[in-house]
Amino acid sequence: MAHPRATAAKTAFFTNAQDVNIHGSNFTTHQTTTTTIIQSPAPIVDPLDILHQHRAVEASHTSNTAASAPKCKPGTRVKAIADLTTWAKELAADPSSSGKSVLWLRGPAGAGKTCIMRVVARICRQDGVLVGDYFFSTRVPGLDDAGPFAATIVSHLITVIPALDHPVRETIRLNPKIFEQSLEFQMEELILKHIASIPSQAPRILVVDGFDECRDQTQRARLLHLLYSLVTPPHSFRVIMASRPEYDIRTAFNQAPLKSITKILRLEEYEVSGEIYQYLSDEFARIRENHPAKQSIPSDWPGEATLRALTDKSSGIWAYPSTVIKYVDNPRRHPVELLGDVLDASSGRPFAELDALYKIILNPPDIDILLMKRLLHVIIEITRTLPRYGNEEWVAQQILSAPGLDEFLSLGKGMTETTLCDLHSVLSVAEDVNRPWIYFHHKSLEDYLCSPERAGDLYQSQQDTHFDILTVCIHNLKLWNRKLVSSDADFQTVDPILKYSIVWRCFAFARWRPPEQDVFKDFVNSFHDAMCKEGAECWVSSMSFRRMLEYRGKLEGAIDSHIYASPVQRLKSTTLPQY
Repeated sequence: MAHPRATAAKTAFFTNAQDVNIHGSNFTTHQTTTTTIIQSPAPIVDPLDILHQHRAVEASHTSNTAASAPKCKPGTRVKAIADLTTWAKELAADPSSSGKSVLWLRGPAGAGKTCIMRVVARICRQDGVLVGDYFFSTRVPGLDDAGPFAATIVSHLITVIPALDHPVRETIRLNPKIFEQSLEFQMEELILKHIASIPSQAPRILVVDGFDECRDQTQRARLLHLLYSLVTPPHSFRVIMASRPEYDIRTAFNQAPLKSITKILRLEEYEVSGEIYQYLSDEFARIRENHPAKQSIPSDWPGEATLRALTDKSSGIWAYPSTVIKYVDNPRRHPVELLGDVLDASSGRPFAELDALYKIILNPPDIDILLMKRLLHVIIEITRTLPRYGNEEWVAQQILSAPGLDEFLSLGKGMTETTLCDLHSVLSVAEDVNRPWIYFHHKSLEDYLCSPERAGDLYQSQQDTHFDILTVCIHNLKLWNRKLVSSDADFQTVDPILKYSIVWRCFAFARWRPPEQDVFKDFVNSFHDAMCKEGAECWVSSMSFRRMLEYRGKLEGAIDSHIYASPVQRLKSTTLPQY
């Protein structure tokens, strides 16, 4: 601090003057003040204090957030954890290995990626190969942004690699505002410039989780570029990353330069139904033993059938069973009653957390919500309907592919894929070579969309969806009619979209036919009986083209009659049966 000190200079008239005569004059004295400034030295700021001010403490697997977060139950996710840690140890043992330098664990929402990655980070730390970790999160303030990333990783680096401590301190001392500059500049100045200071046997594994929860896609692209810099020569770090397969992330990993250096593990390919069943069984046993109302809980509750049903509903996604247990494990309510709520979850009360997750995923920016809703419900109904009445794989491959839905619904080319491109965390869109069609990763998403209380604006009744599909089928058949030829063609040569339109329309008439119409009574009866026995495709395939036209004519005649004036009106006014 500056301390002013003022001194007054004393002034005297005619100092040392001699023989002076003055007559009739006035004199004015001018006083001069001299100020002396004493400047105190500026306080010395420790560069580490600056570093720590800009890091995100809660982004680590050792944070308080991680300590209170859900964890992998012992004995679960064993294979996935082993695959990840084995990869890390092998590369750590041989940093010069020419193998893949990035491992991407991709998986649907709620599959337990973060629980797995925390275990992986802990094992890598215990084995002395972890150089740093960062867990993005939209639920923890500040962890959905890349701003603290560099400072956090650097703070880990100087702890496990002491040789970096001095150069990092010196860099921050010379530029104390470095963390106000770009991430690229921070990483270059604080890490990449000092690679030569890192011993060859130093830890090399960097764990990054929840990458999709960094909200800004531009930041994600920049971070991927930075991580690429860290893993390519002369730098030899290795990265294990986990995220949902969002469009921008999977696109980056499927093209240069990341494609050639990345190994991909798909979490949904790991069989976990047995683990989920055991988890549910153990947790319900714990509730039976510890609940205040344990005397009134049946000893065999909830029963084998319920455990199997809940396991099936989980569809390999851990978010579902953990949500069920969290809801049922309430000491102020009877667990048998609460489990009843779960099994009849039309209100959505048991699944508030799961619903909140779906609400986020199903409302991506710049999306045609109405088209997305239509596609999702059409997928549900096509998947539900024809497995009982035909060849499921045939329907799925031809109709439930993205191009198939474009054609079936008369959409522009690519509309299905672009509309659903942000939903890969809950849908598979032609990414599975063994199942190259669109399907839901999780049965609970279907339950969510079919509940008006839970889905809100994304809900659509089964009746409205059937109305939509039947209208589409009629449209496709009219297009087909214009191209009709008189030859008795083989039904197998008919375009799959038109074939499906015939089958689905026949299915609709078989279930909602006007009973008083005898003109095609034999047709619908034989159709319904044959479908139940042999499947729709087999039955329709056995018909000649000419015979199909005869039936089509009878159907069209019934549609145009006053008894059955409009299939659309009839369908919309009918209470549809559940199947």
